Amino acid sequence: PRCDLGARGSRYRPLLPGFSPTLSSRDFVAALLAALRLEPATAAKPVADFALGVRRVFFSAGAMATLDELMHGSQADVAAILDRVRAYVARRRWVRATAAVSASLWLQRRIVARRRLAALALRSRALALSLPAARRWAGGARRR
Repeated sequence: PRCDLGARGSRYRPLLPGFSPTLSSRDFVAALLAALRLEPATAAKPVADFALGVRRVFFSAGAMATLDELMHGSQADVAAILDRVRAYVARRRWVRATAAVSASLWLQRRIVARRRLAALALRSRALALSLPAARRWAGGARRR
């Protein structure tokens, strides 16, 4: 079965009180399904419990029933799920932050390398322009 991400997010968000409302429906559903230890589909593993699309989440047979059973369990179960959702979100944010830092450092190295290469090209161009004049001058000095 397939479900709209917004519908899943609005259905389960009230069951997890105090959770960050700044999270998009897609991120919230991904965090919830990861906290419930459902396996996502990937390119290497196309058969799994669920797959996230752009607007929908696609469940395998029985995965949605498992989701409903787990979410309507006891308060202790819901509290444990909430802790796992928070941990998942924190890990995702950490991974994204470290990737952003790595990308900015890589970009900075590329910019510095490009500036050095441009300065070297400018010096070599100046040398290429001054070399014929130096040869003419040296050639005139040898004749004397």
